[in-house]
Amino acid sequence: MKHLLIAIFSITLSLSASAAVCNQHLDKGTPNDSDQILCRDGYAAGYNYQNKVSNWVSYHITKESVNAFYKRSNSFRIDQDLPDAFRATSSDYSKTGYDRGHLAPSGTMDFSQVSMQESFLMSNMAPQLPGFNRGGWKGLEEKVREWANTYSELYVVSGPIWDGNETYIGNGVYIPNRFYKVILDPNYNDAIAFILPHRKISSSELPSFITTVDAVEEITQLDFFSDLPDAVENEIEAQAWDMW
Repeated sequence: MKHLLIAIFSITLSLSASAAVCNQHLDKGTPNDSDQILCRDGYAAGYNYQNKVSNWVSYHITKESVNAFYKRSNSFRIDQDLPDAFRATSSDYSKTGYDRGHLAPSGTMDFSQVSMQESFLMSNMAPQLPGFNRGGWKGLEEKVREWANTYSELYVVSGPIWDGNETYIGNGVYIPNRFYKVILDPNYNDAIAFILPHRKISSSELPSFITTVDAVEEITQLDFFSDLPDAVENEIEAQAWDMW
């Protein structure tokens, strides 16, 4: 019994430590358990073993963090925290025509050297067409940083949308058909969401992809901002924040 209690206590401490590390990014709720939760300095991720892409990445940003800057490393690395069989590698993307597209953007994660480097882990990547990654997706990331300056702090969740008909590159890294991004202003409990088609898009098109958090939840079967009071969560997720 003594050994059992010690084991339980150790597990509890481990879970508490993990929660503390992720708390900055998941204190409005964890979208789902996924196959493995990865806790980083700049973001948390829910990884999908089968698709070798995270179902979601969640990050808390502030006016201060988005204005800090460490030089971009461009050092894409295998995520050693994942089981060998489910790791994506940089070579999976080689000569495929797809970018290693950040889910938690390096331009937002560069408030510290560690955070910037962790943003280049392959578990934070998804196959993205160049015209998407370097066009509208990049434009939306820049817009979110602008909003962080305006509203002081934001909670953001980004990820792929799967429909079951995906193809893959490399050793089984699946290509999303669409991408989403949901953004919460915790000070005024306002939210805005986007569902973007995976094709070449421009920043000028982004307003046409605005939707509600509810719509993203329905498509992805994820539960965003679930730690908010139910009445608040239901209200903000049913309407789009008029912030564009």
